[in-house]
Amino acid sequence: MEYTAKKFTLPSLDGISDESVKQHIGLYEGYVKNFNAISAKLVEYAKESTEKNAIALGELVRRKSFEFDGMRLHELYFTQFEGGSKALDEQSGLGKALSAEYHGYFVEYLKAIAGIRGPGWAILYYDPAGKQFQMGFAGEQHQGHFVTLPVILALDVWEHTYILDYGAAGKGKYVDAFFKNLNWGVIEQRFEKATT
Repeated sequence: MEYTAKKFTLPSLDGISDESVKQHIGLYEGYVKNFNAISAKLVEYAKESTEKNAIALGELVRRKSFEFDGMRLHELYFTQFEGGSKALDEQSGLGKALSAEYHGYFVEYLKAIAGIRGPGWAILYYDPAGKQFQMGFAGEQHQGHFVTLPVILALDVWEHTYILDYGAAGKGKYVDAFFKNLNWGVIEQRFEKATT
């Protein structure tokens, strides 16, 4: 199966320029293209000779998960802005669960994770078995995940997200802009799906 890049209906974002979004979507489309190309090349090399192509196959398999996770995380990321900024409903299931677990410090905690030195993703997961949230930082988008847990919120903090608008030291300003533009309704729906 060949994947097609999704189209997102995004408003102009406060603090994240249209040009930055355009370039960021171009990068996402590159993940889709690369995943498709790697998938095709894996089949070609495997048909030719798995023994002869063992090194190339190993590297392609490693790259395949990187491209796939980049594709999927960006789809989660951009979807969070569709429909425009919407505040978290404190009385929603998500609002109550975040309040119970983080006592009003959820955003500060996720911002601290996003501020970890280096590029990556700050991600909020929900563990249906443990009935609790997990937050993590995936420095390489195909490593460092809580395996099997649904992603509730995905915050991209690779340099490409902020360098155009804020420069190399502007991660914090970008993260503030990210939270200003979130449609929490989308995130609430993810949480509902994860808990039913």
